[in-house]
Amino acid sequence: DGELADEDAAGALLADMAYTAGVGRGRFAQRAGVTFRDAESLRAGLARLADGDAPGAEARAASTVAFVYPADGAWAGMGEALYRAEPVARAVLDRCERAFREERGVSLLDAMFGREDEPGDSNWEAPAAYALQCALTALWAGVGLEPDAVAGRGVGELAAGQAAGAFTLEAGLRLAMALPDGDAPAGVECAAPAVTLVSGATGAVVGADEARDAAQWLGAAREPGASGRAVAALAGLSVDAVIEIGADGGRAADVAEGWPDGTEPPALIAVPPDGGGFAEAVARAWEAGLAVAFAGLFAGETRRRISLPGYPFQRRRFWVQPRKAAR
Repeated sequence: DGELADEDAAGALLADMAYTAGVGRGRFAQRAGVTFRDAESLRAGLARLADGDAPGAEARAASTVAFVYPADGAWAGMGEALYRAEPVARAVLDRCERAFREERGVSLLDAMFGREDEPGDSNWEAPAAYALQCALTALWAGVGLEPDAVAGRGVGELAAGQAAGAFTLEAGLRLAMALPDGDAPAGVECAAPAVTLVSGATGAVVGADEARDAAQWLGAAREPGASGRAVAALAGLSVDAVIEIGADGGRAADVAEGWPDGTEPPALIAVPPDGGGFAEAVARAWEAGLAVAFAGLFAGETRRRISLPGYPFQRRRFWVQPRKAAR
């Protein structure tokens, strides 16, 4: 018991140390992010950094950020690690669960997490992908990163629309539920996007005065997509960083391959599969120069600022000269 208590205390101290460094230290151009689970993995990460085997570079000033929402599918077991680990994402998934149960009478999360061999509703894949993408969007917002532009394809077009403020979380879920058959649900209110939206269906920017109705959103989400034109549109917006909001974390490479020659390529950040490595993605965003609010990584925890060693190059000595004896 004493050994377990010592391990818990050491873990709490390391978490407080990371919290203090994140919220209390200055922001420099030369940056590196090291993620760790315990003292041993922290030492290993710092050793790799010292040897030059870990990421870390001169951060450029990234001012325009795009969130890209691919047409991800869904599979049993998807999202459960994210649900358990991140309270911000869990709140979004719980809202989607309530809306799905109200509409279908069965559990979306049971299907997503593989709790049933044969889910009661066979059309859960699109709502599940939409719910996970919206949860990841909220998770990034929790660390201070919101998009200046969004682009999506397939069900990702709906998640991009929700991120752009075109409709509510629940309204978008109803659209995702209708995606397989294409029949627009009644009563879904839509507005013009509040941030720049690049349609994956056409590759064009949707105007701020262009409010699609539910049928138009479904039609765009069912189109095969024009990813090349969409990437070119993002380049035309002078995007500095692209954050992939998807379940498999492997589509950011498509953006890199399609980026126009002769233009500065953006920093590409993706959450590893199932969102389980969100801290790693935040570290890469930090290295890319994004203004990360590190306190958001500790949502649901009680952390405290502690005294940490100063930077060696900030140390200054002040010698006190003794006064001369009075005559």
